[in-house]
Parts: sequence; C-alpha cells; structure tokens
Amino acid sequence: MLGRLGRGGMGTVYLGEDNSGQRVAVKVINPGYSQNERFRSRFRREADAARRVRPFCTAAVLEAALDGDQLYVVTEYVPGLNLEESIKQFGPLHGSNLSALAVGVATALTAIHGAGVVHRDLKPSNVLLSPIGPRVIDFGIARALDTLGGVTTTGEILGTPRYMAPEVLRGEPTSPACDVFSWGCLVAYASSGRHVFNGEGMPAIVYQVLNAEPALEGMEPALLDAVRRALSKDPARRPTAQQLLDHLVGRTSPAESLTHASHPTWAPTAPHGPQTLGMPAPPEPAPTLTPPARARRRVRRPVLAAAGVAAVLAIAATTYTVLASDGPPENLQLLFHDDFTQTGTGWGGTRYNATDGLTYGYAPEGFYAIDVNGESPSRSESAPIAFLPKQPATPKPYDKPLPTLPTDLLLSIDTSLRGAPSGKGEYGLFCRAAEGYKATRYEFLLDTGGHARIRRVVEDRGVDLTSAVPVSMTSDGRTRLQAECAEVDGALRLSLWVNGTLAQQVTDDSPLAAGEVGILARVGEQTTSAMKASFDNFTMHGPKAAS
Repeated sequence: MLGRLGRGGMGTVYLGEDNSGQRVAVKVINPGYSQNERFRSRFRREADAARRVRPFCTAAVLEAALDGDQLYVVTEYVPGLNLEESIKQFGPLHGSNLSALAVGVATALTAIHGAGVVHRDLKPSNVLLSPIGPRVIDFGIARALDTLGGVTTTGEILGTPRYMAPEVLRGEPTSPACDVFSWGCLVAYASSGRHVFNGEGMPAIVYQVLNAEPALEGMEPALLDAVRRALSKDPARRPTAQQLLDHLVGRTSPAESLTHASHPTWAPTAPHGPQTLGMPAPPEPAPTLTPPARARRRVRRPVLAAAGVAAVLAIAATTYTVLASDGPPENLQLLFHDDFTQTGTGWGGTRYNATDGLTYGYAPEGFYAIDVNGESPSRSESAPIAFLPKQPATPKPYDKPLPTLPTDLLLSIDTSLRGAPSGKGEYGLFCRAAEGYKATRYEFLLDTGGHARIRRVVEDRGVDLTSAVPVSMTSDGRTRLQAECAEVDGALRLSLWVNGTLAQQVTDDSPLAAGEVGILARVGEQTTSAMKASFDNFTMHGPKAAS
C-alpha cells in the first residue's frame, strides 16, 4: 500500500502496487457494511456488473474478496485527474478536447449498456482523464438490468441529483436512457464549467431537473443539438448511447442518429460469477416497534423535489383532475418525500422523558413518532420544504409579498398507533399553515374511533367544515391518509381519502393563504387520554409544469 486515494461513506480507496510494479486501486468496504447480508448481496451483483463491461473504457476489476469479514475489490489504477478536478484547476474544455471527451464517454456508455448495465451515477468525478482517454469508473450504484428487483426495493433513489434523470427522481425504473441524460449534463458542464441545473441546495436542484429547462448558454454549437436531445425530460425522446456515438463520429446525419431512440431492457437471468466494486446504500436496521406500512419499507433519503422561491415562480397553470372513481388525483409531480429512515432531515428533534415516556421525533425503526397525553395534549410538525415559506397569520404592511406557490397540493402519509390509546385522540395532516404561536391551518383528521373530519383553524379557534363520518379501517391498524388542497374558481377544495376511499370533501369560499404542510396529533387537554401515533412515507405532490 502506497497511500490513501479517498474515502467515502461506504469505504476507503487505497493506492497499491504489486511486485511487478503495477499500481492498483484497492477499495475496502467499511466493516459495518460488510457484515450486512443485504449489502453483501448487492456488492456481489455490482462486482458482476463491473466485470461484464469491457475494460478499455473503465477501470478493470483485477481481484475481489466477496466473502469473509472484510470485503474489498482491486481495480486497475488509472492515473490522472477526474473531470471535476480538471475543470476546477484548468477551466472548461473547448474544441477537440471537448469533442474527445463527449465521444469517449459515449463510447464507454455504449460498452456499459451493451453489457446490460446501467451506471446510474455518471458525473464529472466518476470520469477519469487518463493519458489515453476518458475512463468511466465507480459502478457503486450501477445495477445490472438482468438482476433488477433482487436486492434493492422499489423506488429507492441513489445517486447525485444534479446528474440524475427526471424519471429516476420520480422513483420510476431505470434504463440506459438515465445515463444518456447524465451524459448531457456532464458534457455541458465540461463545456462551461457550470452545472446545467445549478440551483443551490437539494430542493432547488431536484425541482429544476424535474421541471426547468437546462442552462445551455455558451454550449459549443457542434454539440448543442446532441446535448439538448440527451437532456429531454421524456426518456423515450433521448437518443441511445450508440446513436450519440454514431452522430458524434459522423456515421449518420443528425436527423437519422438522434431520433427514434430505442432504449433496450433485458429479461432477468441468473446471476453471473464473482462480483465487486460497490458503494451501495447503507444497511437498514431491523424494525422492533410497529411502524406504519412496513411492507413498503426501503432505505431512501428524503427526496426534495421542489425548488426555492425563484423556481416556483416559473410554475405554469395546469389542469388538476380527480379520477372519476373518486380516487386521489393522478398525474401529479412529486415535490417532496420523506420515509424517515434518515434522522436530521429537518423535522422536529427527539425528546424522551423517562417519567411519562412521552416521545416525539425520529424512531430508530424508520418512522416519525408523535406521542401526546393530557399534560402535553397536542403537537404538530411542519414538513421541511424550502419553497413553502413561513408566513404570519395576519400579514403586516411592511411584510415582503409572498411568492407564487403551487396552489394545488396532494399530501399523503401512512399512519398507525403504537399500542391501544387511552381515551379519545386524533391525528392526521394539515395544509396552509401560518407561522405563529396560535395555529392557523386546515386539518384533515382521523380519530381513534375510526371517524374522519376536515377542520379549519384560525389562531387556535377551530370550526368543523364537515361532520365526522365513520370510515373503514384495516385489520392491522395501518391507515393511508391523503389530503387535497386545490384552488377551484377562487375557492379551495379540501378532500380527504382514507385507504384510497374518498371520506370527506368540502369547498371553502374564503380560503386561507398558502403556507406550510405537515402532520399533527392531539388528545383532550387535562384529560387521562394518551396516544402514540406513528407517521411514515410522507409525500407531497403538485401540478406538473406546462411543457
């Protein structure tokens, strides 16, 4: 071992040299992950994916330890800066240097996809500028298409949002088209030194990828058409890597090479031999409590598919429809998601009182807890969504004007109660909340007796907009609540679905101003009631931007 090349969340990469003088990169997986069987299974499959790609465009796998207490993989060492380091040190690429990069990476993707693999994390730091051309490295998130579904759970999002295709951020299946989108981002970055989706912070970046046009100012004309087509929001409209390569080397005309793309898929086959080269998602802890919707559990960090204020201003008017079957609205854009498997994502903290056992906050099992009793009868938590600013219940003349916000929102949450409640309580969702000590918001509530209602609250003074009606509950006590706040002709339509069935719907002709959204639980003040509510899989959907 000659030294350490880098370190990440899953392991450390060392520079090594054998007796013949050949230098190698040794990726050593952290012991905590090596002991997790789910991680080990993915590690093997990713190594298999790496071995199946022709080594001329990657770092060849030379040796791998797939069993035992310490997992590691030895790959060819490729000298040189990565593209990100090169741009920062020497500036953007131009002319033949830029064309060589575009052709080299397209060649690598053609070989990768030809082996039945999707890289899934193509970005500047994963492209090494070797003396003989670019090498695409780090298949830590790559997934062999013929082994889809065997290890990761549906909807898991791994990668770098600034270079991820829109369909990946929406939780849709991956395909080679995802890497083509990343190729467009990468080539544009190499040309200008600027990211095509250059928002600050994850919410703005993800919103831009999903809705905004890429910033391609200054892009060299020779590559502009190819990059623009690669960055299509619709994966079916992107060229394949082979079509990109044919166009770049002049095999066909632009019209022939960059249209009618066909991104192949592969049927599942048996796993291949030895595998390696992974930096997959962390192992998930085994649940010990009874959180909601555990059957849908996955390890995924919160996805903030929304932008800052400036990006929201660009949202165009769209049609917001409800299904004829009275189901929740469809064809909406995912704006925010959190499954609470990662602590510290911006919701309230965690408190524990050994005397009364009162808790709130992130549970180790991957859900959010709000426990209430007669002494602490009510608690609400606002979702940490950057583009929903806090606003006062009564605006002052000197307050800054509020930005234009998405007016139509669909909120969803999986709920359950931990243990039998003592007395009566209620829990659910809220929208259009104003900042302040006294609550101002709309509440969508389910009580411990199985009744649902919609409530309007202004500075702690509440009025029922609907009477409480009984709803059907599941046998396991897990309930899916979905709440709609949608503007219709100047009024606000409020709808509540329980387990997919419309339970309540009412229109408020004097709607509250747009504001925060979140979850809440309460019992009667100064009573003997107590309730332990669990919340999981919080999502917020809104209208898609006009195309």
